Amino acid sequence: MLDPSKFDRIFGSLDPFPYDRKVIQHLESSRRRLDGSLFIDRVMKALNLSKAASHYPPKNSDALRQLYSQICETKNASIHHKLSVVFYLLLDVDDRNGSNRAESHAQRTSMPKNYRIFMKGLWHMDALQFDLALQYLTHPSLQPDFVDDIITVLVHNAKDGDYSLPLAYYHTVQPIVQSSSALELLFNALARSSVIDAFQFTRSHAEFMRRQLFQRLVLSVLESAHNDESAERALDLTSLPFDAQEEQWFRESLESGEGKRLAVAKDTLLMRRIAAGHAGFGGEAGTWAVVLEGVKTGSGGRAQV
Repeated sequence: MLDPSKFDRIFGSLDPFPYDRKVIQHLESSRRRLDGSLFIDRVMKALNLSKAASHYPPKNSDALRQLYSQICETKNASIHHKLSVVFYLLLDVDDRNGSNRAESHAQRTSMPKNYRIFMKGLWHMDALQFDLALQYLTHPSLQPDFVDDIITVLVHNAKDGDYSLPLAYYHTVQPIVQSSSALELLFNALARSSVIDAFQFTRSHAEFMRRQLFQRLVLSVLESAHNDESAERALDLTSLPFDAQEEQWFRESLESGEGKRLAVAKDTLLMRRIAAGHAGFGGEAGTWAVVLEGVKTGSGGRAQV
């Protein structure tokens, strides 16, 4: 089905050559933006095609021919995986030459549609077209793959604190995040976008990780820039329906943990006491607006707890 001798039939005349200097520079720039590896690099590495990956992007037609031959001859990948890599290369050709070789070859070889959808998503990720990429990567026919890499790249490339893309991917796909680094990035994005969603996320994990995430949430809220929004986030945090364990973690975070150093730690503890109806004396509940102002400005010192 994949034969090195059929290169010319599959790729056509290659005039103009799709990987000119400008395209290669763009791909190398994208590689840097994507934490050092394009997604096609990751795919080929996963398929034990690391030698082939070192030849992408090819500098000339002979290099592309050699890359294709390496894909054909490898014993480490299934036919569908080989077809997927060739499909990706043909997407490059189509993008440059306005042809339709990728889909034509996929249909001739009966490449499964979900493989095509997934590779199109990765191709758009490598092109830094993240909105388009998610239209494919969130397709219901797909089994989540490269989840940690996708989340990491989307968070790292979020602009101006807008984490809508990584969160849209996570909420739509509901994948299992494997690495602690990707989990931390995802959680920080959640915490900055919605205190309530981040709180619910902590409860989906086992106790040890749940405690770590909960304490990370407290710090994330209180370490953010001090303004009206930070006061609102602090209010969201202190109004959450903590269970007894979370109540203890909350106090520990601000009384003896990392949060103790924050100027607003005592104010936040007082906000929680008021929100929970545990005001210690008559005048305490009346300090709500004053305490919020302290959190908003980051000055603290409004409460003695």
